[in-house]
Amino acid sequence: MKAAALTLCLLLLAPLAQAAGEPPLPFPGLPPAACAWLANVLACMDRDGSHYSVATLGHDTYLRGFDAASGQRWAQTGTRYGRLTFFSGVSSDGQVWVGSSRGIGWTHVSRLSSSSGGQAKLTCGRVSGCSQRVR
Repeated sequence: MKAAALTLCLLLLAPLAQAAGEPPLPFPGLPPAACAWLANVLACMDRDGSHYSVATLGHDTYLRGFDAASGQRWAQTGTRYGRLTFFSGVSSDGQVWVGSSRGIGWTHVSRLSSSSGGQAKLTCGRVSGCSQRVR
């Protein structure tokens, strides 16, 4: 579930970084990841050896990654319809998640459910940052 929440944040923040023409900012308290981007592909690796890539094609977003701490690989796809995005993903341990993210002003409200029965609501704002509520 932690990987899914991180993935979701990346999904929400990557378009903002690309729109500004700057590399993505790190989460508070974390060192920045080393990133490279070209056209519609962003690839990053952090100091712990975790890495991920984000590619966009039209209204679709494709993410792939590796979490060094758990040894898990994951992939996620999302499709945007206006201010609403639907996404689904899978990790190498077989866990699957689905969810949606809706933009409301400068805030994104996302909800996701996993095959393990977990549910979460993630609210991310440009000024306030992200807060997560797990059910």
